[in-house]
This record gives sequence, structure tokens and C-alpha cells, in this order.
Amino acid sequence: MNGPSVYKEISISTSSPTNLVVLLYQGAVRFPCEAVDHIKRQDYVHKRQSIGRAAAIVHYLQSTLDTEKGLDIARELNRLYDCIALRIYEGSTRLDCQPIEEVIKLLETLLSGREQIALNEQKNAVSTEIFAPKASGERFEIQA
Repeated sequence: MNGPSVYKEISISTSSPTNLVVLLYQGAVRFPCEAVDHIKRQDYVHKRQSIGRAAAIVHYLQSTLDTEKGLDIARELNRLYDCIALRIYEGSTRLDCQPIEEVIKLLETLLSGREQIALNEQKNAVSTEIFAPKASGERFEIQA
């Protein structure tokens, strides 16, 4: 295994659930962008692969929705994912970049929101190190 793939594997295995969703959205944006490029270059083999990867990520994101806990937001995301998948397939079938570019804009908006959530999560996380008791004493002290 080469260095970058080891780094990526470690990054994924140690990521928070929110950061994993960010990684998924990054792929969901990257693969339609690649598909548009492949359509423009008439590289239909690679277009099919990129479309397949994009659709797989969207379907995975959709499958992880919890409509009982997420209520209306999860239901609306479910509908949005249906629409995104439909537009991806429509653009792919017609070799039309416009529906795929619409999907890219939607996914970039969702990605931006998830990145903001991840950033807020990191800011609000309290390091366990500041609550660690000192090794030399019995008292519990907050270290700042």
C-alpha cells in the first residue's frame, strides 16, 4: 500500500461520523465533476464509472437517513437525494452536462453545510487532555 492511500485509510478510520459524511459529500461532488469532463471529452467508459460512483454515494447517503429521528429534515433530504440521483442518470443517459452541473451545485451547497457542522463540532469539542489528572498528584486539576 502506498503512502497516500495509507494516510487516507487512517484518516477515514479515525474520522468522526460528521467528518465521514463530509468525505462522502466531497466524493459526491468530485465524481459528477469528473463525469462532466468525461462527457465533454467523449470518454464514455470513464463517464460511466464516475456516474456510478456518484450515484452510489448518493444512494448510500440516502440509505443512512433516519426518518424517525430526523423527521422532516430526513424526509426532505430523502426526496432531494431521489431528485439528485434522477438528474445524474438523466444527464448521463442524454450525455447532457446541464443536469449533472445542477447536481454539482446542490451537492456543493450540502457539502458546505456539512463542513460548517464539522467545523462547529471541532470548535465545541473539549479535549480530554485538559481534564486528565496529573500523574504526580491525587487531585483532579484542569490544565489550561
